[in-house]
Amino acid sequence: MIFLILLAITVVQAMIVYKIRYIYSRQPILGIGVVAVIIFIFYLISNISLNKFLGAYTFGLASLNLFFLFIMLVYMWLMHRDQKKVNMKQEADFLLVMGNKCMTERIPPILASRLNKTIEIFKASTNKPQIIVSGGKNLHSLSNKTEAEMMKEYLLQAGIPENHIIVEEKAMNTIQNLEFSSIKIHRFWSKEIRPKVIIVTSDYHLPRTRLQAKRLGFKVQYASAKTMSMLKWPAMFREFTALLWYDRYVIAIVVGIDVLYSLSLYI
Repeated sequence: MIFLILLAITVVQAMIVYKIRYIYSRQPILGIGVVAVIIFIFYLISNISLNKFLGAYTFGLASLNLFFLFIMLVYMWLMHRDQKKVNMKQEADFLLVMGNKCMTERIPPILASRLNKTIEIFKASTNKPQIIVSGGKNLHSLSNKTEAEMMKEYLLQAGIPENHIIVEEKAMNTIQNLEFSSIKIHRFWSKEIRPKVIIVTSDYHLPRTRLQAKRLGFKVQYASAKTMSMLKWPAMFREFTALLWYDRYVIAIVVGIDVLYSLSLYI
């Protein structure tokens, strides 16, 4: 009976992760994988005595929770550190606005905050920069427009001249935002000197954006848009799971070692 209760609790935990992952990301299959692995582990250890099983379960679950907690704390520290490094006074040739999932024809609050920050920087600049709006069409969106099209309309309504807006509407994630926008910059920029680029994104999104930009070899500045408290924690959870997904093979190895070590202590 205790075995069934513990199994049910574990499955519920995994499904909660799956549900949030499905809502806030494009990789919902991760949740299914978590459930499958847990059920498989229970199958392997089903013949262990109850006391040994409880010991292995407790040790394994506690150590994994501490591992993921450590990663979450590191992410939160990086987010706090990156916001302090943001330099809003520097002039730019390009403002790159990172897209955000749009499920309807209305700009969601998180994306609106990024666009508002972009408008603020543009109006304060002396050499009015070009604005790159980057984002494709979400497959689950009820709108026929791409994120970039909706972002452009928002900027036009705010009084940004159309000849200062560059539309990139193929990107479906952070890496593609950076890659496809860099192609736009190279096509548009004719001077021999390196263009000055400021990436505009949300406060919680800064660590992942910096990480991917560094991996791609980009030298850019950043501007941080503040996220309202009600939306920040769900968005941070999405970022946390996205960071785990990028290094999923390393995470899988660590989880596998933890499971094997837990079993070896009590079998």
